[in-house]
Amino acid sequence: MRERGGVKEMSFASPVSVVHPKIVAIEKIVGKRVKNALGEDLGEVHHLMVDVPSGSIIFAVLSSGGIMGLGEKLYPVPWQALTEKEDDYLLKIRKETMETAPSFDHNHWPKADDLSWFERVFRFYDYSPPWEIEIK
Repeated sequence: MRERGGVKEMSFASPVSVVHPKIVAIEKIVGKRVKNALGEDLGEVHHLMVDVPSGSIIFAVLSSGGIMGLGEKLYPVPWQALTEKEDDYLLKIRKETMETAPSFDHNHWPKADDLSWFERVFRFYDYSPPWEIEIK
């Protein structure tokens, strides 16, 4: 820190970027539609799954198919795979491919400690789980 004209100034060795957070209520996310690049409807954000220690959203759980909740499938999608677009989200995947994604139903949620299942979900979408640390 240096002082100039009675004002203390901080100097940094390299430029500093300030990233402004985007903080929204969960209610603004849940219920939004998810579409692919062709505009095909892939489902609706039904739930969010978070990593409790970090507070980070890990998955958006999409609901798709069924009538009034019957026969509906739930698809966990890595949060970073979604891009916000105006009133909905974009997921870069073909509808046919999405139908083969790891899924579950309302009465059979994956166990929270089954990391191999969650890792399979990340790999399906070509992402690495955030708990994996790359050692160089």
